[in-house]
Order: sequence, then C-alpha cells, then structure tokens
Amino acid sequence: MEEKLSYLRYFFLNTSFHGLHFIFERERHWTERIFWIVCCVLSWLASILLILSAWSDFRNNAISFVVETSYLDWDTHFPSIAVCETDNQERISEFADKTYGNPHDFNFNEIVKELVYFKGLAFYTLQMCGPNATVKHEDCDKRDFVDFSAEVRSPCSKMFQRCVWNDQEFNCCDYFHPMDTEVGMCFGVNSIQTRNKKVARFPMISNKKTGPCTLHLEIKGIAFVYLLGEQEVPTLTTFTTDVIQISPHIHSKRYISIREIENQPEVKDVSIEQRKCRFTYESPLEVHDHYSYSACCVDCRKKAQLEMCGCVHHLMPNVPKHLFCDINGLYCLNMHYNNLIVLKAHWSNRTGLVCDCLPSCTEFEMSVVKDVKYGIKEDFGVVEISLLRLPSERYKRNVVRGQLDFVVSTGGITALFLGASILSFVEIVYYFFLRPLA
Repeated sequence: MEEKLSYLRYFFLNTSFHGLHFIFERERHWTERIFWIVCCVLSWLASILLILSAWSDFRNNAISFVVETSYLDWDTHFPSIAVCETDNQERISEFADKTYGNPHDFNFNEIVKELVYFKGLAFYTLQMCGPNATVKHEDCDKRDFVDFSAEVRSPCSKMFQRCVWNDQEFNCCDYFHPMDTEVGMCFGVNSIQTRNKKVARFPMISNKKTGPCTLHLEIKGIAFVYLLGEQEVPTLTTFTTDVIQISPHIHSKRYISIREIENQPEVKDVSIEQRKCRFTYESPLEVHDHYSYSACCVDCRKKAQLEMCGCVHHLMPNVPKHLFCDINGLYCLNMHYNNLIVLKAHWSNRTGLVCDCLPSCTEFEMSVVKDVKYGIKEDFGVVEISLLRLPSERYKRNVVRGQLDFVVSTGGITALFLGASILSFVEIVYYFFLRPLA
C-alpha cells in the first residue's frame, strides 16, 4: 500500500498536468494546497464540461445545410421518369379468355385487373375466391395469380409511341428499362433502380448552354408517370404531386422547378447518425439494391406484411416466390390494409405504419409550378415535362465539425485548462504500469 502511494505521489510531483505538483509538495502551506486543489478541480471540471459540449456538437451538429447562390453554372439533372401501366382492358380480356375460356364470368376480368395492378386491396378476388366466399368459383384455382402480371402487362414496345428530349428524338426502349416495384413492373429512364445497371443513361441535363429543357412522351394506354430522383422508386404511397395520370386523347403538360443538393466530399466520412441521411450505396434494404427513402418505405412495408400475415403481396420486388401470399394471405393483407398503406410518424396515434427511414443524401427538391391538360384527337396520351427555369440556387451540405475539428477542440481545451497534451495522458500509463516493472 505504501509503495502504491509512493508511485502516486511521484506521479503527481512529476506529471506535466499543471498545478498538481503544488498540492503534493511537502514544503507547501496547507492554505496553498487548498488553493491549488480548488483551482485544479475547477480546471478539470471546466475541461470535462467543454469536452462533453464539443462531443455533443460533433455528434448532433456536424453538418450545416445552406443555400448556395454564388455559383450558377452548374448542370441541373432532370428527374428520373418511371412509367407504370395502370390498366389495359384489351390485354386483360385476352388473358381472361385464354385462362378461363370464352365465354366466362366477367368478374374474372376484374380479378385479373385487381391482381395485375394490385394497389393493396383485392375486393373482387376475395369475393369470388376468398376464404369467406359464399360459393367458391370453380375457376379460382385454374392459374397461380402470382404469374398474372408477367403475362398481362404491356412490354416497352407496346407502351411507348415516341420520346423526344428537347427536340431530339430517341428510341424510348433504349433508355426506358424495366424496373421492379411494389406497384408492378415499370419502365424507368435515368434511374439507378432499374434491372439493367450497366446501360448508358440518356444525358438529360439543363444548363446555361441548353436552357430549360423539355421531355415529350407519347404513351399508349393508361399509365402513371412518376417524377422521381434517380434513387427513388414508385410506391403505393408516392405523393400525388409526383404522379401524372396518362390516358388516350389527353395531352398533359407539367412545369417544374428543381433544387438539387450538393454534398461536400467530406460528408461521406461523417457517420449516418450525424448527417441524418444515407447515400445510395449505404443500403441495408432487401427489396432494392440502392438506398432511398421510398425504397426504405417499401422494405418497411414488406417486413410489416411478413409480421402481420406471414407473407408479402405478389408484386413486391426481390422476394422469393415462396413468400408470396396465397388467397388466405391476400385476405389477411386486405384486413390490415389501413395499417399497411398509410405511413405515420412514431408519435402519431392514428392507424398506420411507422417506418424509421432516413432521407437520401442526394435527393432533390422538386416543385410543381403548373399543370395543364387538354384533349387531343390522337389515340394515345401525351405528356410534356418542362423545367420552367434554370435554378438560381441549390442546397449544399457541408461538414462544419469533422473528426479533426473535434480533436483540435479537445486538444485546445485540455491545453488551456490543464496545460496538457496527449503525452500527458501517456504519462499515466508510464508511471503506473511501465515504470514499476523497471
């Protein structure tokens, strides 16, 4: 015990932490020792509080989000466009005639439509073939409805009539590629979520040289056109402002404005918890290869369906076929429709699904300035999406408190209040663990 006290006394007399040796020098008067005890305690307390404050700022306020207006010569990327068919009575009738015979009960046409373009409910399917059906129809078990979508939905060549970017016509199907989503197979341009990841992207860029650009699409049949970020996907809960409904004989024009987000390179070195967003490659998801808020919500809904019903609906992407719901599973999803289709905050008391999803670090802000629709004589739908004006500002995410800033701040605090450096803390190891062995 006495030997340990001698090591402790030796450390305090020789340490580079300022003030401690005045307390343990024998020739000091007791009043001097009390004075230095008070000074050292206050210095250590102040340094601890300031270091904790610096740590809190580093953890919670490492990123600043500002509006940049000083440089206007950037390239503005057009939104990714996804076209998703929502109805096709001709192909539905052909499929129903082939599957159920001609003539057949025309309720099965509604069943085919309901399952191919599934939106979370299966009213006709359950009424005719569900577990609570009064009399189950003999044709219910003729086909596995999981395979309906692949046969009924139109291929790319049957959906697109013509595609023009800023007066430059291009082959639609060279750039609109299949995209698996929870609303079924869509066709997306300039999206990183499509099946084919290695194909060339169409350069949809607006700048001072090109001016505000316009995408002109001529689409056969009835479809939804989604305006999304390159990492986003169409979902059952996509905002209606991000969707344009297309049908024959209707010309739709939408004028948009865009604010992009620029990330300082050092943002990637900051933890996800600090920056409160994820880059596309930081994906823990199962349903999509790249992270985005919408993809995260789809993954959340998939997990909720598995938890509630033990299966997922048959359009859910990247799911093994044995996990798809049968007719009993669809009945379960129907019963929990409100719990699955509505997203809510964790503090909300309303019915819905809580998904703890962070935004994407590369998402942009898109505003709809004006929508115009008018009739046309052509037997297809036309949609024009135009950038109203080149943006005069964009958001920028900067690192204001990085790891180096925290280290420098901590070093300044300990030097100011304790007169110490990192070697002063090494002395503790030396005096108490290495020197006794010498």
